[in-house]
Amino acid sequence: MDLETVRALAGELGQDLLAQAMRTDDAAHAQAAAGVGAAVDPLRATSLLRAANPGADPGLVAAVLTQVRLRRRARPRLGDLAERLLLTEDGLEQATRTVVADLRAARYAAAGATHVADLGCGLGLDSAAFARARLQVTAVERDPVVAALARHNLSALGHADRVEVVEGDVTDPGLLDPVLAAVDAAYADPARRDPARRRDGRSARVADPQAWSPPWSWVEAVAARVPRTAAKVAPGIDHASIPRGGCGTWTSVDGQLVEAELAWPALASHGVRRLAVAVRGDRTDRIGSHLDLADEVPPPVGPVGRWLIEPDDAVIRAGLVGPLAGTFPGRLLDPRVAYITVDQEERRPTPLWTEFRVRRALPYDLRTLRAALVAEEVGHVVVKKRATSLDVDDVRRRLDLPRARGSAVVLLTRIGDDPWALVCDPARTGAGGAPEPVDPS
Repeated sequence: MDLETVRALAGELGQDLLAQAMRTDDAAHAQAAAGVGAAVDPLRATSLLRAANPGADPGLVAAVLTQVRLRRRARPRLGDLAERLLLTEDGLEQATRTVVADLRAARYAAAGATHVADLGCGLGLDSAAFARARLQVTAVERDPVVAALARHNLSALGHADRVEVVEGDVTDPGLLDPVLAAVDAAYADPARRDPARRRDGRSARVADPQAWSPPWSWVEAVAARVPRTAAKVAPGIDHASIPRGGCGTWTSVDGQLVEAELAWPALASHGVRRLAVAVRGDRTDRIGSHLDLADEVPPPVGPVGRWLIEPDDAVIRAGLVGPLAGTFPGRLLDPRVAYITVDQEERRPTPLWTEFRVRRALPYDLRTLRAALVAEEVGHVVVKKRATSLDVDDVRRRLDLPRARGSAVVLLTRIGDDPWALVCDPARTGAGGAPEPVDPS
C-alpha cells in the first residue's frame, strides 16, 4: 500500500466502495453459514463491485476488497471497531485486541497518567484505547503509510482531538526528546516480526529482544526517563527481564494467550511482580504474586484426585500455577506438568482455569483406554495432551470408537516418567459470577 491508496480508500468514493463490498461480503458469509457452499467467491465479489461501479479504478477496487478481507479477519480481535478501520497484513498481525488495549489504558489512567507517548503506534489501536480512557496521546510512527492509516483510524473512531500522530523515528533523539518532555507516561510496542522473512504466510517472529525494532535497550532507556512506562513483549520473554520493582502481565482472551507486557514500578499494581489476566466474554479474572518466579514455594505433588484443573495459558506463562494451586488447595500430578488435582468440589470455575471431573486414571495403553471408553458407552471423545509426545490426532483415530451416546475428554500427560490417560467429563469453564481470585503472596 502507498499514500495514494490510503488517500483513495479514505476518500468519499473509497468509503462508499468499502460499504458496498462489506455488505456483499456479509451477505455471502451468511449464505455460506446457511449451507450455500460456493457463496464466498472472491472473483464474484470483484465482478459485482466492478459492475456496480463501472468507472472505479481497478486498483482501488482491489484495495477495497483487500480491506474487506482484513476487516473480516480483524473482527475476532478488534470487534465492531474493525468496520471503521483501514488495515494492513503486518499491522493486523501485531494489533492489540481491543479488550486488552482497554484494560491497559485503564491501568495507565488509574496510575495517574494524563498524557501518553505511544512510541511506534502502528495502526493507532492502542492510542485509541488511551483516548477512550480520556488520556491525551502523542503517537509516533516511522512509516509514512502506516502513520496515514493511524490518522484515518483515529479520526474514524472519533479520537482525532485527543491524539496527535507524529511521523518519525522514535529512536531519533531530535524527535524523541521533545515528545518525552511533554508526556507523563509512555508505551512501547517494539516490532517483533521481520517482514522480510515469511513463515506460513506470515512475517517471521524475532526471538531476541535486542533484535526487536526498537531494541529492548532502547525501551529501558525510555523507562529511565518516564517512570510510567510499559512495553508489549513476546509471551515467551524471560522472567528475568521484568524490571526491578515492576510487573510482568500475561493476558489471555477466551482461552488463547494473546499478549505479554512488562511494566516499570510506577505502573505496577500494589507491588505485584507477576500477573495473569484471563478474559472470557464480559468477565475478567486475575491472579498474581509479589514474588519472583525463582522465590515461589513449589506446590505439593500427589495422586490423581476427583477433579483436574487445567490452568489457563496466561497463568502458566506467568509462572503462577503454584499460587493457583494454593487457592483450592490442590496439588500437582507431577512437578514438571501444569495440571492441578483436587479432591473437593468447593470452587466455581473462572476464566483462569478449566475444570474436569475425573472418571478414571490409568497408565496409558491404547487397548486398555479403548476398552474403558467402550465400557462407559463413550462414542465421542476429545483428546488433549500436556508434557507428552503422544499425537492426539493419532490417538483419537486409533481409538476408533463404535457409535454411542456418551462423551468424554481424555487428557494425556506424564506422571513421573510414564504416560497416563485421564478419562474425564467434558470441561467446566468460568464465564461469570465468582469473585476474582487474586493471590497476594
